[in-house]
Amino acid sequence: MKLHFKAASLGLAISLATAGAVADVGQDDRVKLVLEPHERHLVLLEMRNFLQVVQTITDSAIREDMKTVAEAARSMGSGAANQIPPETVAKLPETFTMLAGTVHTTFDVIALDAESLGDPMHTMRQMGTLLQTCNACHGIYQVATEPFPALKR
Repeated sequence: MKLHFKAASLGLAISLATAGAVADVGQDDRVKLVLEPHERHLVLLEMRNFLQVVQTITDSAIREDMKTVAEAARSMGSGAANQIPPETVAKLPETFTMLAGTVHTTFDVIALDAESLGDPMHTMRQMGTLLQTCNACHGIYQVATEPFPALKR
């Protein structure tokens, strides 16, 4: 039952973020994730790694290179989920960690399907679903930056 509730919460979060994707260009009302600079760097690094793998998978699927699709997807699958220290993860909202976990497990599924099905169109549909999760998270959260202290001269 608890898993069902988490899945429903995740679905609601994705729906709300997608609905708000055409947001107004005024104030940024996303939830601020306030982290120490080194923690912020790790979270943003993981996002950049996600984006790099998305580009590799997309390019490889277009070329029908399913071996590279599988390798790239696996590199950001569940095995990569432990790269953020537990003390940093503990500071993150549950929905954020659920969305991040969904991205990692989706990469696992993409890798398995690329190997077993070898269907680039199937991979591209999976990428569409993956990007919905990414957009939902980015629509809900921002990794806040604290203002730099004034430089003393």
